[in-house]
Amino acid sequence: MADQLASNILKRFHVLFEQRQVWESHWQEIADFVVPRKADVTKRRTDGDKRAELVFDGTAIHAAELLSASLHGMLTNSATRWFSLRYRDRELDSNDQAKEWLESVEDDMYLAFARSNFQEQIHELYHDLICFGTAVMFIEQDKENQVRFQTRHCRELFLSEDDKGRVDTVYRDFHMPARAVIQRFGEENVDNSVLKKNRTNPYDKVRILHAVYPREERDIQRIDTKNKPFASVYIDPTAKTVLSESGFDEFPYVAPRFLKASFEIGYGRSPAMTALPDIKMLNKMSEVTIRAAQKQVDPPLLVPDDGFMMPIRTVPGGLNFYRSGTRDRIEPLNIGANNPLGL
Repeated sequence: MADQLASNILKRFHVLFEQRQVWESHWQEIADFVVPRKADVTKRRTDGDKRAELVFDGTAIHAAELLSASLHGMLTNSATRWFSLRYRDRELDSNDQAKEWLESVEDDMYLAFARSNFQEQIHELYHDLICFGTAVMFIEQDKENQVRFQTRHCRELFLSEDDKGRVDTVYRDFHMPARAVIQRFGEENVDNSVLKKNRTNPYDKVRILHAVYPREERDIQRIDTKNKPFASVYIDPTAKTVLSESGFDEFPYVAPRFLKASFEIGYGRSPAMTALPDIKMLNKMSEVTIRAAQKQVDPPLLVPDDGFMMPIRTVPGGLNFYRSGTRDRIEPLNIGANNPLGL
């Protein structure tokens, strides 16, 4: 039964994978010029490597950071009380005792946000929303009984919507160290290949697929995790086995889209996508300007083939020896252009 569940989830995942492929090249181009630290959508990068090799002008990078910081400051500023609660029932809303209780609940919520990593992760969500048009945050309660927020990289996520256009299905394809897989799911639930990898090199990564989707077949009379409204299933896609099966009472993901066309399912568009032609043009102009400046400051040289002692020293204060009587001199190559440059 578990293996059949894993097979069904993998079939659905492959459908979502095919639907998302067109978006990936667009996201990669956005990441290359606007958010280089996430420029690994279609490219495979090593953690910690330099990723801004295509960037010659940082205007778009700074603009995205400024806009995300502005949204953060205006909407969810930790220094202000950025939300309040009220009853839908007007009679309750005018009851002083009921309002006093609601205010205490509001205080508890602010305290929970302060103890969590919300501020760090909500800023990342705003940044993803501005750059990629789709941002996804996972919300769960950890073992320390605290609410934890995790904004996931769009590279990992595959989305689908319900009939009202709301995201209700998220598949996350990611990797974990072998030792972490065993710690989370237990030795009895992982495949032998993972156990072997943990013995030889516990830091080798293992591919994991986490599927969260509406549970259509469930016993509403039961309250166990396998009968909750939303299924939560972790599988090992390599071994095609279920690592754990549980559920949520409410959908644990928040998935805003900045601009969303009705005929585009799952994913949205962003200000960075709108500005991408201008971003690429400005970046190319900066690259060409830098090349022109280099040619002006350090131009190609015309050097006689028999009049000077090699190598030619072009550094400040460099001495070059030439044969007495030689008429030819070292001259810059005339490239027929004079680009005015300023600092």
